[in-house]
Amino acid sequence: MTKEEYSEIFRKTEGKLFDYKNIRNEIEAIELEIEDIKNEYRGCGSISYEERTGPTYNISRSVENEVIKKEERINYLEYIKKKKEIKKKKIEIAINNFSIEQKELFNVLYMSNKKKVPRHEILDKMHISKTTYYELRESLVRSAISSMHPDILERELFNNFTNSNWGTF
Repeated sequence: MTKEEYSEIFRKTEGKLFDYKNIRNEIEAIELEIEDIKNEYRGCGSISYEERTGPTYNISRSVENEVIKKEERINYLEYIKKKKEIKKKKIEIAINNFSIEQKELFNVLYMSNKKKVPRHEILDKMHISKTTYYELRESLVRSAISSMHPDILERELFNNFTNSNWGTF
């Protein structure tokens, strides 16, 4: 894995950790929207009479069209909800694998209500040095990557194995 690829994975994983606190609210909002759609019913409108020029076989089924559109919208929202639930579960697995210090940093850095927590605040709260902070943050995100993206780790191990002398017998 190149340094650029690792940086990209690191950045995306850290972004997911920052998004964790919002995922539950997003899932709830989707559930409410699904309920709203299920309760919404427009039904048939008034019948309009227009001048006809000839027989038509195009029958408008407004109620059927409405039901189909509602089902399509509900299916789409349930798909989005399921993807968010999977994302949330992956992050929870990563959190469960964190050490005590990593969990503390996760709560201070990623779960804060502030848009961006100043580093000096984190250092003061956790009573650590700047070097320890960076090492802890690096190990936290590496742990999250290995928990959330085991396929990346497996691919890297496979590439290292095939590129080494072990691959030739």
